Amino acid sequence: MSEEPGSTKCFSSDNSSISGAKKRRKTIIDSSSDESDCSSEEAVYSQCNDEEDESDTSDSDLSIMDSRIAARRRQSALTSIRPDGSLHDEHSNMEDISEQMSTGRGSPSLIQDDGPFGEIPDHLLINTQETPSVSLLRSSAITPTFSEESHLSSESSIFPSHVAGHSSTSALPRSGDNNGQVAQNIDGQPSLQGATATWSSTGSMKTLEFTKAQELLVPVPSDPFETFLLFLNDDILDLIIRETNLNAERVLQQPGITDKSRITNWKELTREEFMTFLGLLLHTGTIRLNRLNDYWKTHWLFNIPSFRQYMSRNRFMLILRCLHFSSDPSDEDRLAKIRPIVDNFNTTMKNIYSPGKQLSLDESMVLWRGRLLFRQYIKNKRHKYGVKLYVLAEPEGIVLKFQIYGGAGEETSGEGHTQKIVLKLLHENLDSGHSVYMDNYYNSYDLAVKLLDRQTYCTGTLRKNRKGNPVDLGTVTLKKGENKSFFLNNVHIGKWRDKRYVLYISTEHDNEIMEVTNKRGQVLAKPSAIVHYNNFMSGVDLQDQMLAYYPCERKTMRWYKKLFIHVLQMSVANAYCLYNKFSTNQKVNLYDFRLSILEKLLPKKPVQLKVLQVEHKLTKIENVKLREKKEGRGTRTIREIVRKECKGCKQNKKRVATLYECKGCDGSPGFCTQCFCVFHS
Repeated sequence: MSEEPGSTKCFSSDNSSISGAKKRRKTIIDSSSDESDCSSEEAVYSQCNDEEDESDTSDSDLSIMDSRIAARRRQSALTSIRPDGSLHDEHSNMEDISEQMSTGRGSPSLIQDDGPFGEIPDHLLINTQETPSVSLLRSSAITPTFSEESHLSSESSIFPSHVAGHSSTSALPRSGDNNGQVAQNIDGQPSLQGATATWSSTGSMKTLEFTKAQELLVPVPSDPFETFLLFLNDDILDLIIRETNLNAERVLQQPGITDKSRITNWKELTREEFMTFLGLLLHTGTIRLNRLNDYWKTHWLFNIPSFRQYMSRNRFMLILRCLHFSSDPSDEDRLAKIRPIVDNFNTTMKNIYSPGKQLSLDESMVLWRGRLLFRQYIKNKRHKYGVKLYVLAEPEGIVLKFQIYGGAGEETSGEGHTQKIVLKLLHENLDSGHSVYMDNYYNSYDLAVKLLDRQTYCTGTLRKNRKGNPVDLGTVTLKKGENKSFFLNNVHIGKWRDKRYVLYISTEHDNEIMEVTNKRGQVLAKPSAIVHYNNFMSGVDLQDQMLAYYPCERKTMRWYKKLFIHVLQMSVANAYCLYNKFSTNQKVNLYDFRLSILEKLLPKKPVQLKVLQVEHKLTKIENVKLREKKEGRGTRTIREIVRKECKGCKQNKKRVATLYECKGCDGSPGFCTQCFCVFHS
């Protein structure tokens, strides 16, 4: 018989099945004894009154006859064992009681004569109004295991030897210290707390050893661009180029395409051209303009010649339109269009990097306000509407693995969705002693036990209505700075009050109080679980912060193209963190790291000197000379143009003086109008 957390001992014969409610109300007493035995299990749940005379059948006793009959009916089983070993039928017992009541001969003492162990005194009948409340654990998690010694000792101390031989008993739940012992009072009998409380205020935590090491599994890259290429391997580049060319052919065959459509100018995409496309795409995050067309404008307010030097606007828009990653979309998989990109990122991180002990798990959002079946809304995120990502990261902001939420119908959807997500993201890092920090969206007692069985710690905040929480957790009132802890199965659930109540759960940190200094220099006392949660939980938020500095996403893109650009930016951020962590070179900031990648994707083009074209035209000779001319008794100065001999007429053996010359020709020779046209035709 399995035992649920928080339940009391259950006893049943070989031929009977007794419900838990009836078992708690069964009175166990030796038939040869006239006094009540307060050391029995029933004494834990009922109050004994040794001063009551069980032979007294006055009128005052008859006033509670109805309540005793109801209690008697609830405690009876379908078939029970008498002390002499004979079977007793409940139906015949109920008929006898009804007959006694109808004839008026019934009394409290007579009603109890047919009990399973003989006559039961009146003072041992259960008074439901005075029964102590029992704290039950409302959980389907793994229950504590019990030793056979406590099982046998409990059975032998409560029952007579002839009854214990016919009963199947289950041990009481262990307290939170997991030592397999039931709390006992001075007399050696189970106390009220040990019999009713599943969670304990004291306990010990399980010690796990971290068996991995934080290291880079590939040779250390020499520069930022080489680090970035770890995420853009040959396989994924060939896949994107092949699928993009195939998609361009499908677009070209769509109805409505005319000779003037831009897609008719499509030519096959190559790897060199695609790398240039990625460089320009990342550069749009460095130089922020509202529209993509603005990067190719020649207006003096927008003139950025670097974009025009590497690719024309029409070609860039064509590649962006035909960008594709999967030709076989599946109706069952809503994320089939982006699945190769997600799998490549997760596989790459698993192959090149082994994370440290502390991990954090949280959600991230990719902005999308269009129509999408699995669009989500999270009010506390910077982008409230969009595609939700479940991200596993390190506290430094390195994304280890992520999964896109695709709505109902996925393998992780349905009941226990958050547990499935956590176990899937942690699949490669289980059984290694990692410490995972999560918020109250994921944490629960069941998940903590499962992760602890897989040699993984978990710590984080907790929702008050989670299944498996201690019942007393919601009723505890604390003053500011006080902390209340509960322990079970090496799981620690605590309630701490700061400005407001904070519930937390941990399998690594106990109820130790640590002193920390805030930004104002004040020394505050906080539980160790809260302190470590604040220190190691911000990995996903730090990644989102780095991606927000240089955004490349555009509003008009399709959702899977926007996710591709988001994954591309995550690859740049991961490469930046890994380079600064493991490279022996001097550390660089994120801006300079991106510029180093752009300089390799967009190499500087050689300067081409523009050859000036000489313009040939017939102009009047500007060289003049002064000559004195006599006029009557005086003289007059005359300015005369120095004529030149026509070059064309001279070749024809003619001597013609002309007033015109061509400065475009060497030496600025003279030409008459007719020879100029013939010579320059």
